[in-house]
Amino acid sequence: MVSILVASVSDNSGKSLVCLGLGLKFKKDGLRVGYFKPIGPLPCREDGVLVDEDAVFFKKTLKLEEPLPTICPLVLNDEAITARLKGADLHAKPKTLSAFNVVSHGKDVVLACGLGRLSSGTTLGFSQLEFVNATESKVIVIDKCTFLPETLDGFLHISRLLGERLVGVIFNRIPLAKVSYIRDTVVPFLAANGIDLLGVIPVDPVLGAVPVKELVEVLNGRVLCAEANLDELVEHFSIGAMNVDAALKHFHMVPNKAVITGGDRADIQLAALETSTKCLILTGDLYPNDIIIGRAEQAGVPIIVVRTDTAATLDICENLTGHISLHSGKIQRVADVVERELDFPLLYKKAGLKPA
Repeated sequence: MVSILVASVSDNSGKSLVCLGLGLKFKKDGLRVGYFKPIGPLPCREDGVLVDEDAVFFKKTLKLEEPLPTICPLVLNDEAITARLKGADLHAKPKTLSAFNVVSHGKDVVLACGLGRLSSGTTLGFSQLEFVNATESKVIVIDKCTFLPETLDGFLHISRLLGERLVGVIFNRIPLAKVSYIRDTVVPFLAANGIDLLGVIPVDPVLGAVPVKELVEVLNGRVLCAEANLDELVEHFSIGAMNVDAALKHFHMVPNKAVITGGDRADIQLAALETSTKCLILTGDLYPNDIIIGRAEQAGVPIIVVRTDTAATLDICENLTGHISLHSGKIQRVADVVERELDFPLLYKKAGLKPA
């Protein structure tokens, strides 16, 4: 059995996306695949039990047999964090290793999705680095490369910590204009420092898209119409703060968008409804008139009313896109992108895996 921890240099780099793509590829190649999440930062309730959202998604998608509390033994909610800060022993190490032994039984490969940095989990009493050492896991590191020196520092530091346990690194969500620079300039530097590149995944608007219903939840908004279309995916966000002619021209250029504007801007709202718009987000707790609601209902465009102002709403939405939402409509897209962009022969060789 081979255990592979997927870690990152910075937050929201796409660990879950890579784990999903790897899991689907490994299953396609005939391997018996397990999924493990040592620490779950996304608490939710499933049949009354506190579990992690990603664990729920992966159990369903990869058809895992293990119960959710075994797939993710430590779920972080406010109560758990506060208890730990007050001195409680969460028994992180024994819980994690016991659950991992169950998940890994009978598997060819287990994908462990880390919380991020190898230092993560230290406060709880069992860091990701300690997990790697205890389970003799291989490690893949991913980063979105927002600031190149920070990304390279992270890759180099982890390489020196892990040595041969580092399978390689992945650059994720790289703008197309920067892909050639990464391959021609950055990759030779990494190679000279003993680090293998597993892949460069370009920006993909579909993979970064957010379901409308997720926007409703995070914005604590009220839906006024077209509730049947809350599963639609938003790829872009546009601000409706300009004059109507400029707005209409801009809206025509941006497909599959959410338009964020004041609830009193009926002209902007109508312009948005004439173009490829997935939802209207009306700020300032201001409601549209009946004509707008009727047009939106007819077009199948949900209207969401929120209390925050336009700038704060945009900030929340853009932060949300940093976390690749694991939406069921993206599964095949993830599989295709990861299989196409990653060097699986190299990955198999360095991880000690063979297709069945």
